[in-house]
Amino acid sequence: SERSRIGMVVPDDRRVLTEVLIPPEDRNEAREGQLVVVEVTSPPENGRPPIGRILLVLGDKLTPSLVVEAAIHGHDLPHVFPREALAEAALVPVDVPASEIVDRIDLRKVPLVTIDGEDAKDFDDAVWCEPNRDGFRLIVAIADVSHYVRPGTALDDEAIKRATSVYFPGFVVPMLPESLSNGICSLMPKVERMCFACEMQVDFEGNVTASRFYEAVMNSHARLTYTQVWKAVGEADTEAGAEAIAQVGSLMPQVQRLHQLYKVLAKARSRRGAIEFESSEVRFVLDNSGEVIQAGMMERNDAHKLIEECMIAANVQAARFLSRARMPAPYRVHAPPPAEKYENTLEFLKEFQLKLPPAGTVQPGDFSALLRKVRKRPDAALLESVLLRSQSLAVYQPENHGHFGLALDAYAHFTSPIRRYPDLLVHRAIRHAVSGGTPGDYLYGESEMANRSAHCSQNERRADEAERDVDERFKCAWMEKHVGSEFDGVVAGVTSFGLFVELVQNRVSGLVHVTQLPNDYYHFDPKKHLLSGERRGLRFRLGDRVRVLVLRASLEDRKIDFRLVTVDGGPTSADLRGPAREDRRPARRDGGSSRGA
Repeated sequence: SERSRIGMVVPDDRRVLTEVLIPPEDRNEAREGQLVVVEVTSPPENGRPPIGRILLVLGDKLTPSLVVEAAIHGHDLPHVFPREALAEAALVPVDVPASEIVDRIDLRKVPLVTIDGEDAKDFDDAVWCEPNRDGFRLIVAIADVSHYVRPGTALDDEAIKRATSVYFPGFVVPMLPESLSNGICSLMPKVERMCFACEMQVDFEGNVTASRFYEAVMNSHARLTYTQVWKAVGEADTEAGAEAIAQVGSLMPQVQRLHQLYKVLAKARSRRGAIEFESSEVRFVLDNSGEVIQAGMMERNDAHKLIEECMIAANVQAARFLSRARMPAPYRVHAPPPAEKYENTLEFLKEFQLKLPPAGTVQPGDFSALLRKVRKRPDAALLESVLLRSQSLAVYQPENHGHFGLALDAYAHFTSPIRRYPDLLVHRAIRHAVSGGTPGDYLYGESEMANRSAHCSQNERRADEAERDVDERFKCAWMEKHVGSEFDGVVAGVTSFGLFVELVQNRVSGLVHVTQLPNDYYHFDPKKHLLSGERRGLRFRLGDRVRVLVLRASLEDRKIDFRLVTVDGGPTSADLRGPAREDRRPARRDGGSSRGA
């Protein structure tokens, strides 16, 4: 907007509560109503708002095609590689020279395979196993990024600055230039690649009894997808399964052995009580113009879990190796639930006649047992999300305090160095120790490692927020196409001003404002998470199954509004038309009550 030739920019970020003044010379030809990127050049002072300049005009309004660009700028994600970093990346050979693999263990004939999503381009990890008399021999081969990205280089400076790749629907802001992340570092099929391997002996109980780390050269025998592998092992007797088996071809025995190993590792996971959240993700499909044309749930199957268990096994061995060697490295630490959060969760569960042990005594297995108990309930997704939100945030830190959620005494990220900087630091520390180095002659000391760990944790949060921001926008864009449609949902939040409802079909959440509830005086009970009508006795509480109609959806405001149609099979449409004429009275706003019309 514009006042007396001084421009005013209203921040899109809901955390920024003040407008930004734009002097005429810093408008960058932006017009009123346009979406812009602003840099604050002078902070607020003596009651004056901050002053800024317009860096970039994105467009006349926010569209799905601009959502990712807006998030990149809004969350200040580094997205342009410096010339120095690109120049270093350009000097890296596109193939593996024979001279560089002389001292490496040769895994080229071992039928390692990658298993990823259909749209993956950066392949961090490959797996292979064979049964033996003591259980299984498992090799997890990881892209050897630390061979190419060396400390003190422009590539390394930019990698630590970013700390992580950020994944949006149809677009990635990578940690490393594409010539590395999708090229020489990526474990593509049928080509030689450098890797850093963790070889393990897994017994029949799923315990790793021995392990070693070494530099190797490999040749991925196939680029498989989760869908292919699941159909081949989980739906083998169907037409789709037969087609997948044909696609996997001669590697089918290897895939079956990996599935057998997964079952052994899964039993060990269950025995130690690791928390198993089953919540599925919403995946968006975009057309060439960036419009959302499909939104669906991505269900996790045994193929996802197979890779996850192999990666967890390698990550545990990395952490234990580093701990024994006393090498400075970033451990992945997940603390037990914070006391206040946990107490709120216990209060919440009481409303569902569910309970957990007191704070201080709760174990991961207690969460696992409760999740199994509620899994078949219609409100299972709600309860699972509440239990998930009760957990601590996992962080990187140089002290090993274990991982509560996975029920592990040691954990470090080793398996994704293409997209996570902590994994690159873990590789460097292991390589230093394997080659005979000591903590005393290592490049990083404890203080430097603490700083890098904290930076990586902070940037991981920034990436999560940016990804969540885009997901929210795309959900709104998708629901804009469904205004007037009805959906089944579950009450996921109760407030004095209405109900937050999560749709069963796609986990999209929106608000049923009290004005879209049957006409009544509504009293809100925050302890019981209950909204109750004074005259009709209608009660709305967490977990209620409802049917809603989409009233409106706003991409720019990130808001979706619903109207209640039915709740748990009632009330009827006649009930929802409002009370008899003589019952219509002025709204009463006191006493913590609300009125729906």
